[in-house]
Amino acid sequence: MKTMKSKKRKLSKEPLEKKSSLTGNNVYKIDLRGHGIKTVNNWDKPKSIAGFKVTKKENKRRKLRQMRFSAGTPEPTEDDMIPNKLGSALSSGRVNDDAKPSAAASGKIVGKSTKLEKNYFRLTTFPKEKDVRPLPILQKSLELIKNRYIKEEDFEWANDQLKAVRQDMTVQGIRTNFVLDVYETHARILLEHGDLNEFNQCQSMVRSLTIHGGDDVLEKEDEKVVDPWNTSNQDEEKLLKQTEEHRDEFGAYQLLYSLVQNSWFDLTTALGVAPPRSTGHVSCQHAVLVVKAVIHTDYHTFFRLYESSPHLSAYLMDFLVKRVRNEAYDRIVASYRPTMGIEYFREALKFPNLEETREFLKQSGAVFIRDRESEFWIDCKASHAKIGRKQSS
Repeated sequence: MKTMKSKKRKLSKEPLEKKSSLTGNNVYKIDLRGHGIKTVNNWDKPKSIAGFKVTKKENKRRKLRQMRFSAGTPEPTEDDMIPNKLGSALSSGRVNDDAKPSAAASGKIVGKSTKLEKNYFRLTTFPKEKDVRPLPILQKSLELIKNRYIKEEDFEWANDQLKAVRQDMTVQGIRTNFVLDVYETHARILLEHGDLNEFNQCQSMVRSLTIHGGDDVLEKEDEKVVDPWNTSNQDEEKLLKQTEEHRDEFGAYQLLYSLVQNSWFDLTTALGVAPPRSTGHVSCQHAVLVVKAVIHTDYHTFFRLYESSPHLSAYLMDFLVKRVRNEAYDRIVASYRPTMGIEYFREALKFPNLEETREFLKQSGAVFIRDRESEFWIDCKASHAKIGRKQSS
């Protein structure tokens, strides 16, 4: 039986550099290896694309852009010298000519400013040492912010100052328990004023620094902690440790925030890492009961828990009140016959007065009736029928 000899491709003996018009690093240098595998365009000759004539100047610019994808490593530019730690603080990668590349190249910067108050501005250039405050000054600044906010409750000022503190920490790569204190303080102030988007940024940062469930600060480099949230890569960084009280507090916030956002995946994850009841974590256990009350439309339990909420949990529960009242109204008119007094709705749904109760019932489509004593009642059967018509339409 004759064996078939495979035909070998005849490679060109001519050097690659002569086949291509580009000098130095060739775009297809790795792929070519021989003549005929890929055709190298002759970029020296100007071309016409869609009727647009390519000039020699434009052709030269295109060749330079092609060089970026060559196998060789390009020379580092000023933009490449900016450390990765500044990624969240810088909104642009441009660096002015007067910026010092030596500080940037080292990856670290130590501030020299002594100002306790500093307005927040989004960075567009590499920060200078004279404009950044070192850790001791930042600690004094945080105390000033806390004391002034307690006395004056100036949210706009405190929010601006805390953003500036966070920025100075970021550009210096500070990673101590002071960082936790800043983000926890900022989260509480934002929660008090109902800014859930900024609040979530702060609590997410707290979670990424601590990874809920990590009881101790990592001492060994090879020790790994499973992060159920997949929020950060802490292989080389040491995890920070929250106090038990703060861990309990922010664990409850995560549960309630996930419930407010109807994020059932995050809620399930938060329930999975919530401490057991026997550990005495009051805030987390309170939040778990709130979750159960909302899921089961147990409005009596919800408003009882609302009145006994620890820390700042009530501010997150405020976003659940309307949902609970709407679901409670549907359940009441479906369960009771023939009528129900307005006073019952006021007491059960914790309205401050009858006027707000009537306004809520009107918006819900309740059917009112009046008895001989000129008191208004709700016709539950007729009101429930209106709900059914709304759902069918």
